[in-house]
Amino acid sequence: MSIEDNIDYRQEGETCIVCGKALKPGEALATMHARGSKLPICCPLCLDAYQNDPKPYLERLAKLTFRQELRNLTNPKEGP
Repeated sequence: MSIEDNIDYRQEGETCIVCGKALKPGEALATMHARGSKLPICCPLCLDAYQNDPKPYLERLAKLTFRQELRNLTNPKEGP
C-alpha cells in the first residue's frame, strides 16, 4: 500500500503532501502553491524534502487530483 492510498482517505482537513500526516486547521508549518492547489507541509523535515526535490510530491498531487476528479465523476453530488 502506498502513501497515495492513505493520504486522501478522508474529505475534511488537510494532509501533509510529503509524509501524509493529517493536519488540523492552521497546523501546517508552510503551504506551498503548485498547479492551482495548496500543498500543506507539516514540519521542517518535510519542507526540506519538498524544497530539495518537489517532483515526487507534485506527481503525488497529480495522482490525488485525478482520483478526486474520478470520484466526483462516479459519485456526483446531488442538487437540492
